[in-house]
Amino acid sequence: MAGQSRLLNILLLYSEADSAFSADEIAARLGATLSTTYRDLQKLRQHGFIEYGIDDRFILGGRISILDRIARTTSPLLAAGMAEMKRLSAQTGLTVTLTRLYDNAVIGLGHVDGDRELSIGYERGQVVPLFRGCTGKVILGAMPWRSLRKVFDANPREIAAAGLGETWEQFRATARSFSRQPFLWTEGEFVPDNVAIATVLAGPTGSPLGSMTIIMRKAAAGAFDRAEIERELIHSRRSIEESLARQPPAG
Repeated sequence: MAGQSRLLNILLLYSEADSAFSADEIAARLGATLSTTYRDLQKLRQHGFIEYGIDDRFILGGRISILDRIARTTSPLLAAGMAEMKRLSAQTGLTVTLTRLYDNAVIGLGHVDGDRELSIGYERGQVVPLFRGCTGKVILGAMPWRSLRKVFDANPREIAAAGLGETWEQFRATARSFSRQPFLWTEGEFVPDNVAIATVLAGPTGSPLGSMTIIMRKAAAGAFDRAEIERELIHSRRSIEESLARQPPAG
């Protein structure tokens, strides 16, 4: 198990900011010997998880791309939500995004463009702020007490900086205020020029799985009927949750 943990820790080093490493850099970051690091890198290379890039630096390998496609094509939430994203975008003429909850973060699953000039601020696979903007806040509002407490314990400074509360009691009250309606509007919290509305998407057990968001440019927001947008978004939410409930359990 220790060896498997080391292999996983190597993969967890990678991010958009750090996409290539030398063996020396990996050994230094993980506090491992260079000989052990080389053995671990060889194992990862054999299975396609990493490969040589420029200047003999290690980059993520083709196996990661294969796994990404599997995750994308078999995601129950994306399977249930894609048709509704397309319908909602066609109905409103606006950009629609779908995100999923992952640990203490929200990750983009996909989007359908209504306004191609609009910047949504994230793409599929990128982390979306949990504490800024309606996309994450509606998920906070639907979290069970224990899950919400874990989020607070792991992110007290970020929560305070976002104005969501200095204490657990304040944060809990703020999060619960996000669920007073089945949707939440925010303006300029993530991308300054955008206005957005989101609704949480729950699984068959009632736990939040992610959210669906409609985004528009602030300058054009007055041209849209907000009540109609709210109705269409809630219609999509119900359709997606009904589809999720009909899907057979995994395995």
